[in-house]
Amino acid sequence: MNYTESTLSAELKAATRTMSDEELLTMVQEACFRYYWDGAHPVAGMAIEILPGDENLVAVGASGHGIMALLVGVERGFITREQGIERMLKIVRFLSKADRFHGVFPHFLDGRTGKVIARFGKYDDGGDLVETAFLMQGLLAARQYFGRENAAEQEIQKTITSLWRSVRMGLAPP
Repeated sequence: MNYTESTLSAELKAATRTMSDEELLTMVQEACFRYYWDGAHPVAGMAIEILPGDENLVAVGASGHGIMALLVGVERGFITREQGIERMLKIVRFLSKADRFHGVFPHFLDGRTGKVIARFGKYDDGGDLVETAFLMQGLLAARQYFGRENAAEQEIQKTITSLWRSVRMGLAPP
């Protein structure tokens, strides 16, 4: 990690138009949603850290924000409910096998394996309460949102409840 500065990008021009409040809200919400949807890790379904150098560096806290954006995406019709369910299943199945420390997730995970990545140094290999809190906020909102009586949504609810309990009780993964 040498944090060298990259060369400047090509200059782009953009234009906008007068919008209603609803049009502006939709534009902002869809752009936020697309950032997390299009940029998700292909295996984990979670947010990739924007630091250069490792395309498998999954950001746990940012993924909580991404899950909230996913709910907005379904609700606003940017994707179908089925697409949202598919992504949530990918996320919760990945998280159920990922490294945790007394129930708490690390700051970064390897998106391929779920193993902790000590990005900030050799001692950055344990649980991160703040990042876990951001993740759990998104997961708990998803547990409430995906509450229909079908097998997929019940799996989402059950898995999130199990993850939440492991954080709350400080438990190691089963």
